[in-house]
Amino acid sequence: MVQRLLLAGMLSGLIVALFAFSFARIYAEPSIERAISLEESVGHDHATAEEGTVSRSTQRNAGLLTGLAAYCTALGGFLAIGLAFLHGRLSVRPRSAVWTLALVGYVSLVLVPQLKYPASPPGVGNAETIGSRTELYFIMLLSSAVCMAVSVWISHRTARRTGTAGSIATAIVVFAALASLLMGRMPAISETPHDFPRGLLFEFRVHAALLQLIVWEGLGLLFGQVAEYVVQRDRGAEGVGNHGIPNA
Repeated sequence: MVQRLLLAGMLSGLIVALFAFSFARIYAEPSIERAISLEESVGHDHATAEEGTVSRSTQRNAGLLTGLAAYCTALGGFLAIGLAFLHGRLSVRPRSAVWTLALVGYVSLVLVPQLKYPASPPGVGNAETIGSRTELYFIMLLSSAVCMAVSVWISHRTARRTGTAGSIATAIVVFAALASLLMGRMPAISETPHDFPRGLLFEFRVHAALLQLIVWEGLGLLFGQVAEYVVQRDRGAEGVGNHGIPNA
């Protein structure tokens, strides 16, 4: 069953990648183009920087699709592995388990890090600090994942005393407290030029956030349905086999 779940998760990721690519190509890419044009207009030698590298045409078409396909496929595989691990350990339907994994992953790995360090378009940020900014983002991402793991562990330990609803509330409260403390302790980054259009910056960040939401929640919904079918089919096959009838 694990192999079938893994295949289903990866195929679901490819399908979601097509929807994510369509959204990014129609909505996100135009704001990136405007940011690049603005960067060039204020004297940045963007054209020179792109010489010898992948062209913008390739980046916004084949490159974007390839990147999203790899990202969504890997994410679908991780969700499948997570479901296989939880299967039989939790008394919830596979669909609900996938939804929960997708929600937990989105909140801890995307939402919280982006609230602290939101995505920025070309022309925003000092090129000399890109290494330190990337390092801070990944520290934030890993720390947020640890906060989520601690919250889930505490929720699990208190489940017998508080019940299902109480354990879920405990997890939410603990994670909110830990995430707030984490965001307060991590250093702030403010490198947005004063003359950069605030409307363009807001538009870019909204599109970046929506793209991640489409990927995570879209994959959770699609793979959740497929996983439900795969698990039920395997259970049915096992039931037929246990009655002495050869499995199909």
